[in-house]
Amino acid sequence: MLRPLFIIGNKRSGTSQLVRVLNLHPEVFISHESDIAWILQQFHHHEEFRAHPWDSERGMRFALETAGHCLQLEHTPWENFLNVQHALMENGSPWLPPQKKTGLKWIGDKKPMQHTDPELLKFLLANFPEARFLHIVRHPLEVVGSSDQFNQTAEGDFWQELSSAEKLERWAFHEQQVLQLRHSFPERVHSLRFEDFCCETEKEMARVFKFLDLKPDGPMLREAARQTRPLFRPVPSLCGSAETLRIASLYGYDLAHPTGQLHRQLKTWYWRIKKRLR
Repeated sequence: MLRPLFIIGNKRSGTSQLVRVLNLHPEVFISHESDIAWILQQFHHHEEFRAHPWDSERGMRFALETAGHCLQLEHTPWENFLNVQHALMENGSPWLPPQKKTGLKWIGDKKPMQHTDPELLKFLLANFPEARFLHIVRHPLEVVGSSDQFNQTAEGDFWQELSSAEKLERWAFHEQQVLQLRHSFPERVHSLRFEDFCCETEKEMARVFKFLDLKPDGPMLREAARQTRPLFRPVPSLCGSAETLRIASLYGYDLAHPTGQLHRQLKTWYWRIKKRLR
């Protein structure tokens, strides 16, 4: 049975690499920010297409130009979802090569912040009762620092007008939505930490595939580990609200200290793991 899978959480948290690794499996296809959920919500509510308030329109416009002809009002959201995603898979995109997979069991999209929009999430839960959600979380100070650098490039498209402190609170907002979803549907949400994903890739991906009721082989897991590289970018500490501190602590993150200590620990883990793969 083919089921939908949505990546949730925050941007700059390793979601792109997670998608690349997931797509190594012959029974999985996850598009790179096709905005398909946002497209379907607008289409089935007879609204004019516009960018999501938290994002740019780049991914949405590419999906519509490539596969917008697949949308039919007489089709259900699930039928339109399948038709658009299959077209994107077979045509490829600037972010993913064309793929042909005939035995898919999971198909979905990476749009982590959009998928935590309460209204869009309500649409997904109502129209995709078989959906599961894959959540990857990264140290919030790392996310803030990464977004600062990302938004200095032409591709930067989110949190552009926010200060570092405001970005920290936005990180907490999106993670709070994930926690609420996980509380309501614990069996449908799987979480992993970016740091663990980078340093223990085989172990973490084995857990992900188990969550999806899939059986990856050893070479696939080793290839996932070979392709995955952590980024070590020291960033200063920030003061967050009590709620932000609470949410960060749930994932084992400490905002009271710079992440230099975390980097040293990650480097040690990383090289230890990589030596085993040689």
